Amino acid sequence: ASRACQGDRSDIQLQSCIAAARAVQLPKERMERAIERGANPQMVKDGGEYVVRRYDGMVPTGDAGKVAVIIETLTENRNRTAANVRHLVTRTGGELLPTGANEWLFEHVGLIWVSRFMRAGDNIGGDGDVSGKGSEVDGDALLECALDGGASDVEFLEESDNSSGENDNNDHDETDIYATIKCETNDMLNLVQALQSDGYVAAQFENQWVVKDEGNKISLDDTESAEKFEKFLSSMNEDLDVTNVFHNASFPDDDR
Repeated sequence: ASRACQGDRSDIQLQSCIAAARAVQLPKERMERAIERGANPQMVKDGGEYVVRRYDGMVPTGDAGKVAVIIETLTENRNRTAANVRHLVTRTGGELLPTGANEWLFEHVGLIWVSRFMRAGDNIGGDGDVSGKGSEVDGDALLECALDGGASDVEFLEESDNSSGENDNNDHDETDIYATIKCETNDMLNLVQALQSDGYVAAQFENQWVVKDEGNKISLDDTESAEKFEKFLSSMNEDLDVTNVFHNASFPDDDR
């Protein structure tokens, strides 16, 4: 994205990448380096170009059974990343599957989290940061704008509703989120532009793998199963190349 726009932070595709990087708490130094490398390809010397790689797998959790995972990575060294992901999965007794093996359980969708407040004048940063709040969003107007822009579903959230998908990496302030908009992955950037043009604030937007059918979720009701899978997620979060881990596990106390 940075290469295509030469590092222009007002570019909507680069904003999407920055939002996704913040969501997974990618170190700022690494994010800035990736943007700079994209804008200046001649800087890439010993290090390779950053690429996105995906891995499908099954992770055992004890009595609860196996959990399906889709692991997304951002790396300049594919061999290192593949070896690390394989090690983290297989040491749990799990296995990596051919890419795409778990797609029947998930759907790939664009998700946009819209702020409860309109943009305040023109004080919105080029990289999507909002420095002030405007008036509260009108639900009917937002619904019309979203549907006209290609949305497939709009979910209006209560102020206490913090649910946002099958991964733990959403970096927005949930108390400020008014609605979650779902769309086709190819429509997401155009829809974000349409929302922003009408004064709405897209607090975060990214493509995610979400479970198609609630009946396909694996309930981790017992403590041992939940702790085992939590340990796996923790090890994945510690790997700097891993950006997202989507799964069909269901925890008793929250929606991961």
